[in-house]
Amino acid sequence: MTATLVLSFNSFLLAGLIALIALLSIGLGAFALWAFQSIFGFTAILGMLGLIGLAINDSIVVLAALREDERACQGSRRAIERVVLSSARHVVATTLTTIVGLVPLMVDETGFWPPLAITIAGGLLGATILALYFVPCIFLLIHRKPRQHQVKSVVVMSA
Repeated sequence: MTATLVLSFNSFLLAGLIALIALLSIGLGAFALWAFQSIFGFTAILGMLGLIGLAINDSIVVLAALREDERACQGSRRAIERVVLSSARHVVATTLTTIVGLVPLMVDETGFWPPLAITIAGGLLGATILALYFVPCIFLLIHRKPRQHQVKSVVVMSA
């Protein structure tokens, strides 16, 4: 998976950013389990594995859109905002449909499926926020132009 990301983006740094999102999504899934007072077991672990893939997908959609825009690659904040806003529709739509699709599993009375559904839904909600806010911020830090320091000349007049 790492090799595919490095080859796709031609960047170890961007592949590392996606890996960081994957790790953070695990924490977000665990937080969702804690917030809903659900148990951490086999199905929750399976949910975290599925969550990693969904979180990576969200980040890839945003990063790919950012890399396609020439002005965004030059560090233009306005261009990055525009690209993220256009990508947000796709990312939010897939997130909402996934969460709504998991609601029946969350309310399952047997107790077997709720940890999986809670992990995926809660973690995906947080990972979507990371994809739409954190990823563009890091992209901007990577592609920003250094500021040119202007040297002010001081004229000293001697009497």
